Amino acid sequence: MKRFCTSVLVGLLAAGQAAALDLAVPAGANLVLSETSDNDSYNMPIGPYADGLVPTEPVSGRTSVQVWQVENRDLTSRSLLDMLKAQVALQGFETVYSCTTLKCGGFDFRFGTRVAPGPEMYVNLRDFRFTSAQKDSGEALSLLVSRQDSHGFIQLIHVAPTPDADTETEGTTAAPAVTVSYATPVLKELVGKGHAVLSDLTFESGKSQLATADHASLKALAEYLSENPSRRILLVGHTDATGSLDGNIAVSRSRAQSVRDALVRDLGVPAAQIEAQGAGYVAPVASNETEEGRTANRRVEAVLMPE
Repeated sequence: MKRFCTSVLVGLLAAGQAAALDLAVPAGANLVLSETSDNDSYNMPIGPYADGLVPTEPVSGRTSVQVWQVENRDLTSRSLLDMLKAQVALQGFETVYSCTTLKCGGFDFRFGTRVAPGPEMYVNLRDFRFTSAQKDSGEALSLLVSRQDSHGFIQLIHVAPTPDADTETEGTTAAPAVTVSYATPVLKELVGKGHAVLSDLTFESGKSQLATADHASLKALAEYLSENPSRRILLVGHTDATGSLDGNIAVSRSRAQSVRDALVRDLGVPAAQIEAQGAGYVAPVASNETEEGRTANRRVEAVLMPE
């Protein structure tokens, strides 16, 4: 089971920003190509090949191209892309276009879009999947995955827009950062880092029901949201690595939903301030080889959403 859940943290820093795009890739994944250009452009596909071309949207800025090869017979191209798409969605990206092999346009799509050179990247024309996604800020990415025999291939192209020097006003200074201090540990993590594990919540393997108890973390979240009515949080459920990816994503989503229900029903938090999603087992915090590790991985995290 270990080969399904060991993860690698990938940080793609946008120029001049502290935020990073973090993706957990499956065990057996080797980073074989990593290139970054501060000023580059990418014609991101936004539809299938038709009438002699692949429709694209040009995006420009700090552009990173990374390729992983995954030695794992059990991970299909669909499961590879699904586990990455789930993480991308949790980081605020909206899907622009998604397709599979023939629906993309097959041979013509593959050769009508940007693909890293071989042997690092390989696209099986009978088995590949593609997704492009974007944020309102202009940050964009695409994921291209394929399989051949015992190997999977993942290509990530990530574009972070850079500030336009011509629009900056001379002599202006940035407003100082505001530091907020909270006594509750979960709020220190949430406000300071943007996310926090609700460690006093526990779940049995395969179960999503939240035990009836006096949960300090939920009270702290309710108080914070009450004092900050413009803020929203995303609850993200996680599982251990027992079972299939699809099943675990469903269980993790149910876990997050049960926590949302408790906050809304029992603590009076407005439903509009809380969303719930599930990531399955793709982002473990401990080894799934031990019971202690599996217990730690069965968790719900709170993510502070941008205003």
